[in-house]
Amino acid sequence: MTGSPYRALICITACGRLDYLRRCLPHYADFCCRDPRFSLLVALDGASDGYREFCSEWEIPLVYSEAREGVGFSKNRVLERFPDFDYYFFIEDDVELLVGGVFPTHVELARATGIHHFSLFESGGLRRQTEEDVISGYRILHGLFGSADFNFFTRHGLGTVGGWHPLFAQYRRWGHTEHSYRFPRAGLAPAPFNVIEALADSFIWHSPPAVTQVDLLDRDEDQLVRPERDLIDQELRHVPVQTGCPHDFNGVRMDRPEKLAATLGGGRYPLVTGSERRRCWSDFHLSQAMRGSGVARRSASFVRAVAAWPGNPMIRHRVKGILGW
Repeated sequence: MTGSPYRALICITACGRLDYLRRCLPHYADFCCRDPRFSLLVALDGASDGYREFCSEWEIPLVYSEAREGVGFSKNRVLERFPDFDYYFFIEDDVELLVGGVFPTHVELARATGIHHFSLFESGGLRRQTEEDVISGYRILHGLFGSADFNFFTRHGLGTVGGWHPLFAQYRRWGHTEHSYRFPRAGLAPAPFNVIEALADSFIWHSPPAVTQVDLLDRDEDQLVRPERDLIDQELRHVPVQTGCPHDFNGVRMDRPEKLAATLGGGRYPLVTGSERRRCWSDFHLSQAMRGSGVARRSASFVRAVAAWPGNPMIRHRVKGILGW
């Protein structure tokens, strides 16, 4: 089983941030061209001509809906249209890939551990840790709460617990935590959130404002809104995959996305220009400053980040964190 072939889908969930898709998608395309076990798809919540034109121009498969109903239904549409992959990765559109090995490593550790659902986010994002394991040299943390930046699922796991709950379509956000809680109930994971800690550096974790703001619902001490907490308390084990408004697929074949991958011959950010490109490089250098080895190298990366975009708010955020302000 460990060495058997498989097919995995890398799905980028998108809405209202085409600039981030231009920044991030070429690197996913490049990885999928290098490893044919992985296919690339964009799932757009809502019908935006800009996205459709972008994916058509660069020959990227796209699932899109007539109206916005939130990322949960966006993922359900993918499961409905493409139910036959062995593994699924759902990644938010502001997550920038640095190291493609993060994908086969998740598959290998899922096979080694029997864990059918992993999450990944910026280091320190796991809340209420319950335990930890070391498997194949990797430290795996287990906890009760986290984010939906990056999620891995097996087909068996999704077939067992089902899709994302339709309740959250009215809010156009939330629902990932309730979905994750079904996995330990089904005996498919030791906790709702299972994180391979060392792999967090495989990405740059951007933090733009949420596309949908819902200010009328307060969050509890675990950052959950009441509707999601109530569903978790119901201890649901399976919710059928449901979709709301009509949705469509642009018909691009799930082949190697060579046209988009080829753009990287012009540098790391081939599809952005001007001030946007400088912001991209500032974020990149800042990520290298935070994770690089050696004081001199990290300092040089920090200087490059400031030079590219002196007003980068993440620079101030990082400095405050280092100083403990």
